[in-house]
Amino acid sequence: MKKTLLGLLAASLPISLAWAQGYPSQPIRMVVPFGAGGITDTTARTFAEGLSRELGQPVVVENRAGAAGAIAAGAVAGAKPDGYTLLVITNGMYAVNPLIYKKLAYDPKRDFTYVAMLANTPTILAVAPGSPSRTLQELLQKAAAQPEKIAFSTAGEGSDNYQVMQLLQQASGVKMLHVPYKSGPESLTALIGGSVDVTAISAVTAVGFVESGQIRPFAVTSSRRLANLPDIPTVGEVLGKNLEGGSLSGIAVPAKTPPEIVKRLNAAIAVVARSDAVRRNIYARGSEQVEGSQEAFAARVAAEQKKWEAILGSSAQ
Repeated sequence: MKKTLLGLLAASLPISLAWAQGYPSQPIRMVVPFGAGGITDTTARTFAEGLSRELGQPVVVENRAGAAGAIAAGAVAGAKPDGYTLLVITNGMYAVNPLIYKKLAYDPKRDFTYVAMLANTPTILAVAPGSPSRTLQELLQKAAAQPEKIAFSTAGEGSDNYQVMQLLQQASGVKMLHVPYKSGPESLTALIGGSVDVTAISAVTAVGFVESGQIRPFAVTSSRRLANLPDIPTVGEVLGKNLEGGSLSGIAVPAKTPPEIVKRLNAAIAVVARSDAVRRNIYARGSEQVEGSQEAFAARVAAEQKKWEAILGSSAQ
């Protein structure tokens, strides 16, 4: 009799809840929208390792770089909504790409459920050691006097350093020359090699280059100075205008993923975010910890979309 009742009870459970109770039962794929070695990849791999332990199944990182994250986002948007395909998504992918690309294989407002933010990584505005510009103000004065002559490198339209340089131009009223590259490392190499005048570099990536003297930092794009680079002022300190920008990474899943699975993932990410490995590899190196709730992520997505719509308007190519 008891077995019969239990069977009836199990049969009455919603299918999505039944799935969630057995989730995960197989390896999980985490799709990273950029190449190996950058801050997004480092963050993804650190969280993937922790989630593997927390969920009891391997979380396998798959790098699918290209089109400022649009290739990875399009692939995940069309994946089965069962919790076994995760997307590491950044603010450029849901707030900037829809405004600069006419055709995207995904709709950030329709195709994803936003699970949790992972980290926010500000950037360092920097020049090469031999740059004739000694301060950020001096560089901007030159840019004002010579529109579109001062060149800046990025990892392409929609990338985090593209966003920061757009914000800098808007805040200062200057117009510089955009020189896009395929990746962050290529963008940085262009700066060090003298091909461009300035760029924005992930704070985590920049540490070693600052310490070795390969780049000269001007300011950090955060609300406060970084604990591991305390001598670098904020843009607000230098220009008197706040400029906060960089790479805000989070986890998204295909829309219609069962809510119980989303909650399971959110809870697991919260545990991993408190781990020593994440603190050591991500937060202690320049990334900032962020609010981990689904509600906070959804609110941040909406705020970023509104901000960039005001900046770029309907400028899709």
